[in-house]
Amino acid sequence: KELSILTPSEILSLLDASPDLKHKTLFMLAVTTGLRQGELLGLKWTDIDWFNNQIHVNRTYNHFRFYDPKTKKSKRRVDVPPQMMKQLKEWKIACPSSDLGLVFPNESCKPMSSLNMYNRKFLPALKKAKLNKIRFHDLRHIYASLLIDQGENIKYIQNQMGHASIKITMDTYGHLIKDVNKEAASRLGDAIFKQDGSKMVAETKKEVTA
Repeated sequence: KELSILTPSEILSLLDASPDLKHKTLFMLAVTTGLRQGELLGLKWTDIDWFNNQIHVNRTYNHFRFYDPKTKKSKRRVDVPPQMMKQLKEWKIACPSSDLGLVFPNESCKPMSSLNMYNRKFLPALKKAKLNKIRFHDLRHIYASLLIDQGENIKYIQNQMGHASIKITMDTYGHLIKDVNKEAASRLGDAIFKQDGSKMVAETKKEVTA
């Protein structure tokens, strides 16, 4: 199936159309970390490493239950952009405290219903932003596509997303990798010939001086 991708400007439009601080933070975290919906809804404040700007994925919340991550790769540390850490700090101040310590609790301080969130918050935000209807899970795809477009290492992307194998990453996103990469070729050329080129320049200057 063709992936539904939003541009950076469309992402900002979605965030601006979010109904409140909690859901803006939720949508923003989904698109800047690639966390699965269940991982986001099961996230606790104790899972956030404020010093290293990382999130530790320790559980998922699905079908009204908490579960351990399904694979070893799913239990991981995910790097978080500084802008997202700032947003999380802002939401933490406003977030109601609860025994569960959830980052995104519902109004009763219990785990959020994914269906209610999608129908009552996410879809209206898309409509307000005048964007096409997409799944919440597509925010995860958007995250991966942005990393690929930046030229990030595919192994790094696999680890960030918690894929069990790099084959899953390649099968899902391999078609997004650029067929032409002049920057990579230039870096390779510099690595091989830069030293030799510097030597040639030095020899030329020596000859001119003589």
